[in-house]
Parts: sequence; structure tokens; C-alpha cells
Amino acid sequence: MANEPVTLLEPARQRNPRTGFSLAFLTNGAYSPSAPGGSAQGHRDVIELFRIAEQLGYGRGWVRNRHFDNYLSSPLTVIAAAGQHTSRIRLGTAIIPVGYEHPIRVAEDAATVDLLVDGRLELGIATGIPGFDPIFGAADARPFKESAADKVDRLLEALAGTVLGYAPAGTPGPATVADPAEGRVFGPAGEHAPGRGTPYYTRPYVPGLRDRIWYGPGGVDSAAHAASQGLDLLLSAIGPNIGLGFEGGQRAQIDAHREAWTRTDRAPRVSAHRLFFPFVNDGQRALYRAYADLRDREGAAASRPAGSLPPRAVESRNDAPAPSGARGPGLQSPVVVGEPDEIVEYLRSDVAVQAADELGIFLPPGFSHRENLELIENIAELVAKPLGWDPAAA
Repeated sequence: MANEPVTLLEPARQRNPRTGFSLAFLTNGAYSPSAPGGSAQGHRDVIELFRIAEQLGYGRGWVRNRHFDNYLSSPLTVIAAAGQHTSRIRLGTAIIPVGYEHPIRVAEDAATVDLLVDGRLELGIATGIPGFDPIFGAADARPFKESAADKVDRLLEALAGTVLGYAPAGTPGPATVADPAEGRVFGPAGEHAPGRGTPYYTRPYVPGLRDRIWYGPGGVDSAAHAASQGLDLLLSAIGPNIGLGFEGGQRAQIDAHREAWTRTDRAPRVSAHRLFFPFVNDGQRALYRAYADLRDREGAAASRPAGSLPPRAVESRNDAPAPSGARGPGLQSPVVVGEPDEIVEYLRSDVAVQAADELGIFLPPGFSHRENLELIENIAELVAKPLGWDPAAA
């Protein structure tokens, strides 16, 4: 069936088919400047991918963010464009690495985009990884993860309508910053702090956007911390090695997230992405098995567009400590290639997928636009529906 044996973490006969879940895709928006249409066509292909996925009933599409490479570098811009060609599908970032962003500017852009796409933005964020300080001109002397975590907190405050500062009271002059020790005023109701002047908060203010933020965790601890902040969980096809295997490690993150969830207005949401490829003809089987072999040899560097750079290895990031409890290099989702019924049984055996609310397929960046369209169509019809997915409920 698959490129490599699949270990069933729980016997399939003890599990029920997955029902009531959302179906999603994840794309890098890969392009090659030398290909027909160049970079512009690569971006237009992402917009068409959202349009076709919506027709198929997909509930969400996620776009990745990578700097200085042949992938999307401005995901919110692409989402704003995709929103003008769709009406229902949710539009997500997976993820925006906040460590190299200005959090208030991200809040302004995200709120603006959300207005333009009629409240369909799903904002996936994380601290990100270090390595670009000389280019971005980072001035913070603290370790990257510490300064990036503060930026995440600032972004959440800005999206919540927190008062960030004050206009001078009665006279022109520079703005003053709200003092956290005094307790910032939440909700843009135009409150005036005595003697502080008119409050500044991020505009446009979109009340519901703070409730649609997902976090890409680096381990069990960060998954639990995300829950304490009221953030949903966005699990990728790469995860930390905590001695439980890939699926078991992600299930541990899901369990930690749900245990730490304190919100009472709704339950937490979890999106889990996998690499699974149902084939229906010999051409697809050859394509998918070639990708599985390449992924086995090159890992996450496999299937890159022409001219792209190899991903930076986590082990070389001296400023990126291993997640709590990690036992060596990170793990990758297995690449599962098989006939549709075999893929269905594999997904039924995945303990993390079974605990998630959304199942996402990672689209290889080296595949052509046509090949990825074929893949999402086959998954919708031949895998998701037998698992109990209802496109009408998306």
C-alpha cells in the first residue's frame, strides 16, 4: 500500500469512522519565475485552488509563509485576493511567523483582510524560527523565542481591541504607551483614562477575529500554552520527537491542549495535516510513489519548485531549543500512498487524526497545479466521504 509500513497505534476495528470533521488543504503556493507565467501565474494558481476547493466542499484552505524563496511571502495579500473569488471557504495562514513581524501591523492587515473576505479569515500564527536577524534588522538583544513570544502577546492584545496607548490630553505631542501595570482597557469603547487622553487601539477593529486564531505548537508545552491563551491548535506534517511516534506525539499535544483549555464559550478546535495520496490510475501511482521515495531521502526538502532553497534544518538553529521532552530530531508524517480504501483505513488508525476536528492534506510544492487539483478532488470524493465527511456541513 504505502511507501513504508504503517504502524496501527490502535486496532482499526476498535475505532469508529471519523465523522463530523472539516476537510482542508495546505499549500506553499510554490512557483518558479522561469515557468510559463512566472511568479504571477504561481500566485494566480493559489487563487484557483481555493475556488475549486470551495466547489468540492472543502471547509478551509491554508497557505504557508516563507521568506526569500519561491513560495508565498505575503499570505494575507493572497488571501484577500482569494476571498474575492470565493464566498464560503475559510481562508487560513499556516503560519505567519510573528518573530519577524511587527505585531500591530499584522493586526491591522489581518483585520483589514477579514473585512474584505466577509469574516472568513483564520489566522494561524507561531513565534517562528531565528536566522534572519541581520536582514530584518532585529534590535532585540533577548533570545529569539523570548522576544517572539512577546510579539505574539502584543498581537493578541491588538486583535482584542486592547488600548495600546493614548493621545496627548488637550495638546499636540507624541503618544504615550499604556502602562500594563495599570491594566489596559479592553474593548474599543472609547474610554478615557483620567489624565491620559484619548485611547489608541488597532483599527479597523473586528470583534470576532480574536476568536479565530490558531497556533502552530513546537511541542506539548506550547500546545498547552496556546490553550491557556484561547488559541486553537494547528498541527503540521512535522512534529517534535517525544518518544511516542509521529501520530502519538501529535495526540499528546492535542490532549495537553484540551486539558489546558479554560474557555467556557466553546470547545477548542484542532487541525491536523497529513501526507496521503489515493491513486486511481497508473500515472498517479507513479507520481505519488516517486514523491514518497523522494521524501524518504530528502525529508521536508523534497519536491521543491525550480530555484527554491532547501529548508533550514532545526538542528542548526542554535537559538531554537528543543521542545520539552524531545528525544532527538523531529518527526515527519509518513507519506502514505495507496488505493482509496487503503488510505481510509490508514486515517482511521491515526490517533491524532481521529481526535482532530479538521483533516488537512499537504500539497507537495513540486506537483503541478493540475496534479494538485486532481489530488484534492480524489481526496474529497474517494477518501473524505467514505470517512463520513459531509461537504454540505462544511
